[in-house]
Amino acid sequence: MLRNELYKPWFLKEDWGIEIVDGEFSGTVIQIQKMDFAKDGSSSMDVDYHIIHRPDIVSEEQTKSELFKTVFETIINDVVREAVENFKDEQDRNNNTSEPNP
Repeated sequence: MLRNELYKPWFLKEDWGIEIVDGEFSGTVIQIQKMDFAKDGSSSMDVDYHIIHRPDIVSEEQTKSELFKTVFETIINDVVREAVENFKDEQDRNNNTSEPNP
């Protein structure tokens, strides 16, 4: 997982997002507005987001670059992978319950 190495998630009431903490875009804070599986049947995700903080050293043009898209995609993949693993762990705990021995 890249959590806490490349990015840190943040949560505020109903809102959530990530802060990039390493690399060229360090200090950039992004709010995730919506994440859904792509409607085209592919395994990709559609993500609506906006940048709520961009350090002065990161230009707006840089946040539209292929490098930024690649970094953001890597982070989103990591977030989804962690969520799936947590869900599977929770399901395993719920499915492996046993009655106590009387």
